[in-house]
Amino acid sequence: MPAGVPTGQCGPRLAAFTGLLMGHFRQSKRRTSSFLSDLLNVPCSPAWTVKIQTLVSNAVAVPYQELRDNLPEQRQLYVDESPTKEKRQKAWLWVAVAPLFAVFGIFADRSRQSLLSLVGDYHGIILNCDRAKMYYDAEQLQWCWAHLKRDFQKLIDSPDGQVTRLGHDLMRQYRQLFEYWRQYKSGRIKWKTFQAYVRPIREEVRCLLLLRGKLSGHGKLIGFCSELYDRREHLWTFTRIQGIEPTNNTAERALRPAVIYRK
Repeated sequence: MPAGVPTGQCGPRLAAFTGLLMGHFRQSKRRTSSFLSDLLNVPCSPAWTVKIQTLVSNAVAVPYQELRDNLPEQRQLYVDESPTKEKRQKAWLWVAVAPLFAVFGIFADRSRQSLLSLVGDYHGIILNCDRAKMYYDAEQLQWCWAHLKRDFQKLIDSPDGQVTRLGHDLMRQYRQLFEYWRQYKSGRIKWKTFQAYVRPIREEVRCLLLLRGKLSGHGKLIGFCSELYDRREHLWTFTRIQGIEPTNNTAERALRPAVIYRK
């Protein structure tokens, strides 16, 4: 056959479509083979879809690497990780989401080295993330306020009255903060106005974390509040730099299909 003509039963368009069914539309191997056989009249077994998947994976290796090499050039990244399995061994699925693309990678652990392997040199990049310690050496972080809201609710649900009161006071500041954030995002107030409204909230949260938490003498509150107080600048990056989001929901949504598939 002339050069460039595919060998075998599968051409590039069928391979791309099959990969799309499994990768983007998240169909199982068995459902993909059933779709190809029943609707397209292409005889197909689940095992054959695995061969096609390998073919497609090899084909996209170059553009994948190009996107991965572009991550260190980004101003901001949403990063997160989730447990997965690789050949029956526990592993971690990582994602780094840029404004126009997302890059996934599977690594053996949840360490800083895995983050470096995916993103490369992230100094100078603003990372939206949770409070995991492997992110601590980044120059600029935006800790996820959605995680904080859950933590404040845990304080509220505590049977200890002192813990509950602090949870309610922190949650009150959270709700006020996000009321101003929604006003800013909807265009009802300007950026400078939002920053002015946030200043007393920042001061109140600082005092609560220090006086009612870090210095409280309460074992449960000292550890939680000390981490937040000592690194409190990571809570407020989105109020200092316009265009930064206060949560890491973007990365969590990117990982969600893989989590559903795992479960």
